[in-house]
Amino acid sequence: MIDLDEYETDILQSVENDEWQSRGSIDNRIKELQSYVKNQKKKAISIRVGENDIYELKKKALESGVPYQNIIQMLIHQFASNKIQINV
Repeated sequence: MIDLDEYETDILQSVENDEWQSRGSIDNRIKELQSYVKNQKKKAISIRVGENDIYELKKKALESGVPYQNIIQMLIHQFASNKIQINV
């Protein structure tokens, strides 16, 4: 069993109570995000990432049909634009 914090527990309960609704076709959303990422001016960076994290990212990338580098770009963008938060 995974230990969840209060925020994560609230989200899980919300999902289990069917309080979430689909925003439409996942294929359309992927195309929208890929288009956004493709049209952004980019700057190359170098970071060290744990092998297990890369493995999990690549696995999720295969499941979604989106290259793992694009997933990393989307995560960084969502964090930078305050769409997601992390505990530091």
